[in-house]
Amino acid sequence: MDQSRAHIGGWRHWLFIALVGTACGLAAAFGDPVIAAILPLALALLAAAFHRPDYFLVFVASLVPLSIGVNDIGANLGLSLPTEPLIFIALAIFAAKLFLGLRIDAEAMQHPMSLAVLFYLIWIFVTALTSTMPLVSFKNALARTWFIVPFYFIFLHLFRQRRLIHLFLIGFTAATLILILYTLGQHAREGFLRSSSYSIMWPFFPDHGMYAATIAFCVPILAVFAFGGGWFGINLNWRIALTVVLGIVLFGIVVSYTRATWLSLVAAAGVYVLFRLRIPFWSIITVLVCTAGYAVSQEERILYELEQNKQGSDDELEGHVKSVSNISTDPSNLERINRWKCALRMVKVHPITGFGPGTYVFQYGPFQLSSEETIISTHSGTLGDAHSEYFSHLSETGIPGFLIYLSILFIVSQRAFRLVYQPDDRRIALLATGIYLGLLTYLTHALLNNYSGIDKVAVPFWGFCAAIIALDLDWMRRKRRAVQP
Repeated sequence: MDQSRAHIGGWRHWLFIALVGTACGLAAAFGDPVIAAILPLALALLAAAFHRPDYFLVFVASLVPLSIGVNDIGANLGLSLPTEPLIFIALAIFAAKLFLGLRIDAEAMQHPMSLAVLFYLIWIFVTALTSTMPLVSFKNALARTWFIVPFYFIFLHLFRQRRLIHLFLIGFTAATLILILYTLGQHAREGFLRSSSYSIMWPFFPDHGMYAATIAFCVPILAVFAFGGGWFGINLNWRIALTVVLGIVLFGIVVSYTRATWLSLVAAAGVYVLFRLRIPFWSIITVLVCTAGYAVSQEERILYELEQNKQGSDDELEGHVKSVSNISTDPSNLERINRWKCALRMVKVHPITGFGPGTYVFQYGPFQLSSEETIISTHSGTLGDAHSEYFSHLSETGIPGFLIYLSILFIVSQRAFRLVYQPDDRRIALLATGIYLGLLTYLTHALLNNYSGIDKVAVPFWGFCAAIIALDLDWMRRKRRAVQP
């Protein structure tokens, strides 16, 4: 057996050498130094993808924070480099492995979360068929599938090996740290002014909102490993280093001047307190439903109180925080409310199937009222989308699509709470805490923005969901084995 493995390993090494040699020969034939540098690397990555597709896909996911978007490669299509071509390679390899007999975990596919995600994809394509703009909707549906299949379904299969979850979290956090250090270096030259924070992270991110939403995923992960690293065998020196990295990430979020992300971190901290108090999941859901019902019944009084706040956005941190609840003079907040009201009017027109995935930005204009428009309102589909993941789903996929999306969030939340509260394995509880709170930062941020169709957020969003469900499946299997005679 050992000789056979050695023979296979040697064969792969010779194949790798042959590929690199061929690449160098082709590069020399073309006489292009750029090709000479890139082609061997590309073929080396291809060989690595065939040799260890699991590590390769984790590597690709880790690169996402550092990917660079190309807006138009032809046919009005965009592309993220180098991640999307690498995703295609990974998908092709896994498809080939399925054809050659790779077994998919049936229990994982039958998990309530997996079924909800599958129904979500089906409904996305149903609403694309009934869309007011079919071509736009099919492109949007394919883009969502492009991220869900590898980073939920394939990751769910791979994450049966817990070390791959750790590698994903480490790789993603390391790439994010590089991104933050680059951005802080650029920002320092501008004196960390709010006015320069909106595009200082270019070319990696188009705006500060998406940038802050992405790096916020890492905050709870770093906190868990920095302060609870002893459970994972992390020595004191590394825990001190992780605490320093956590401080850098938090500083990056503060000087991003992204109010939605600040609120998301407050929400994550609040849920952590609930974890510590071991408040039951159903009690929290009951309180949230009652609070939402009360807010709707007292809408006029609440709006009146909020309208008393005249604080606008400010370079001073305190003033910028106070402007979060200003819905009387702050153009950004007023425009969000305008977009949300448009979404509610749109769903009244198409309550079942919505206007179609990806169509809000093209269709909301006629639903604006002149009395609600702001100085930054537009009818041309610029300056953002629905400014809410939830209102976007409601207007584009109708009430059924919105409810399916909520069911996904509900299931992953319920399973995360169960993992955190289970008494059998402290490491699983801590890992689930960090992953879920990281995910929660975006679920909160998504009240005010919607980025889940973009790779920067889609990959950690679905990857974190897959990690939680993989831990849930592992815990359930071990629990069954423990009670078997």
